Amino acid sequence: INLSLAGVVLLALTGCQSAPVTVSEPIKTFSISPECIEYTLQTDDEMIVGFRPVYFELNSDKSYSKLDAHMSCVATYLANHVDKELNIQGLTDDKGTIKYNKALAQRRADGIVEYLVSLGASYDQLVSSTKIIEDNGVRLTSSERSKTRRVDFIITDKSS
Repeated sequence: INLSLAGVVLLALTGCQSAPVTVSEPIKTFSISPECIEYTLQTDDEMIVGFRPVYFELNSDKSYSKLDAHMSCVATYLANHVDKELNIQGLTDDKGTIKYNKALAQRRADGIVEYLVSLGASYDQLVSSTKIIEDNGVRLTSSERSKTRRVDFIITDKSS
C-alpha cells in the first residue's frame, strides 16, 4: 500500500507540472510628445520614418520658417533613439550651376546639423548629404522650385 500511495503522489505531482515559461526581452517604446507629431513623417502603422522638410528662400542657406519647436522635436527624438541616425539632405532648385547648387545644398544641410547639435543632438547620429535637381529640359514652375529649396530628414538605423 505504501508503494501504491507513493506512486499516486508521484503521478499527481508530475501531472501538475506546467509548461515552461518563455520570458522575452522588454520592448523599448518611446511615444513622441503631441506637440511634435505635426513635424513627423509616419508610415501607415505610425512608425516615424522622418521629419517634415525645412524650406529656404532662393539662394539662401538660412531658413525662413521658425525652427525652434521643429528642431527641438528632432533633437529629442534622437536623444531617445540612440540606435537611429538622421540623414539631413540639402536640396536646391534647378537655377544656377551644378557646382553652386551643390555647395548651397551642403551649406543648408550643414547649417541644420549645427543647429541640432546646439540643441543637444549628437554628431554621431547626424549625416549630411546633398541632392541636386538638374535642369534636364523640363522647366519647373516657381511653385515647384520653392518646394525643392529644402532640407529633408530621413531616419535610418545607425551604422555600426
